[in-house]
Amino acid sequence: MKTLFTQTACLALTFGFLSASMTMAQEPPPQTAAEKIKDSLLVPGVSLAEGVSEITGVAISPLLGMSAVGAWTYYRTEESLRHRLPWYCNPYVWSTGMALIGICFLKDFLGAAAPALVKKPLDFVELFEDKLSALVASAGFVPLVAMAISHFQQAQPDQAFQGLADSGLATAPLASALDMTLQTPWLSVPVALVAFAVVWLSSHALNVLIAMSPFGIVDAGLKLTKLALLTLVTGAAALIPYSPYPALIVCGLLILIGLLIAGWSFRLTVFGTLMGRDFLLNKRAASADLETGVKGFLSRRMQGVPTRTFGKLISDSTGGLRFAYRPWLILPQSQVAIPDAGMILCRGLLHPSVAHRPDDESRSRSAITLLPRYRNLEESIAQRFGCQAVVDSSLLRGLKAMRQWLVEVMSFGRNLVEAR
Repeated sequence: MKTLFTQTACLALTFGFLSASMTMAQEPPPQTAAEKIKDSLLVPGVSLAEGVSEITGVAISPLLGMSAVGAWTYYRTEESLRHRLPWYCNPYVWSTGMALIGICFLKDFLGAAAPALVKKPLDFVELFEDKLSALVASAGFVPLVAMAISHFQQAQPDQAFQGLADSGLATAPLASALDMTLQTPWLSVPVALVAFAVVWLSSHALNVLIAMSPFGIVDAGLKLTKLALLTLVTGAAALIPYSPYPALIVCGLLILIGLLIAGWSFRLTVFGTLMGRDFLLNKRAASADLETGVKGFLSRRMQGVPTRTFGKLISDSTGGLRFAYRPWLILPQSQVAIPDAGMILCRGLLHPSVAHRPDDESRSRSAITLLPRYRNLEESIAQRFGCQAVVDSSLLRGLKAMRQWLVEVMSFGRNLVEAR
């Protein structure tokens, strides 16, 4: 996973800076979304607010955001100039995006009445679609918007931030520093990519919760949350021609919140990626794979290590159990001790887990959520790491009880006839 994360991050940064370099080397396309209203600009900060709103909206839903911005820009541009618009404004691109969005809508609308085992694989597919769309947006959309803002700031410097300083929203030195940052493409593009990344991570965390939730009412609530965020950004952007400050404040708050919860969002994104990969590809581990430990995520905070940290359960030289992990997947490895007293292994519907249970009468408390690849290896894992018992999880016990009840009800009439 470390290699996959490193390669993906390098690929996104490489394509992002390559797109920025190509944009700087060429004449900027006329009438882009960030430049469309500059000719009739009367209020300071409009170009900045529009660019930030586009980046924030696309980060919340990359496929929907790029398709909507592309279609809007295409229809607002004169027909004789449409051939010079960016790639995402091509009708074939945004119409394809709209078609995929329609399929996702049908999946959510029709899937509400479908069993979870039918709908959840489609939710995981949508989860990976969101990752792919974000990679494309970070490489081919965000740098173009950042470059458009830089070109406008170079053409009319201080116009945007003078209004911020005069209104008291920023001090004069801060306004000058921000203006200088946006006028320099090699600074504006990385800043835009970071803003996009933190908002996308927090939004993608909602997609992970939707894919992992077994309850339809929770799915609906989370989807409404994403829709509310998109509506908020869109509504603030609609006020930009009158005042750019609502859009700047709304998007600034979302970016700040994304920064504050970036660690939580990153861990949840890794959790959803690996769990979804094993589930969709139906990966299966062999008994020999247990020699190097079993991979999973912490189910609760332990010794300062946060929940959903990815690592593996191993045995040290003294026979004690430890959880080995790398912070942010790339930093030096660390370990925390796992108490082995009362440790049991729980079979799950999708994945097994390691839990602690002080005695047979107490309720078990999950400690490590293992990857789905370890299903059907519960006995081997319990034997290797000294678990006291292998039991069914609460959800699995409930499903088995429901199945037993249905069997008894469906066979009641037949048994009564046979008894006569």
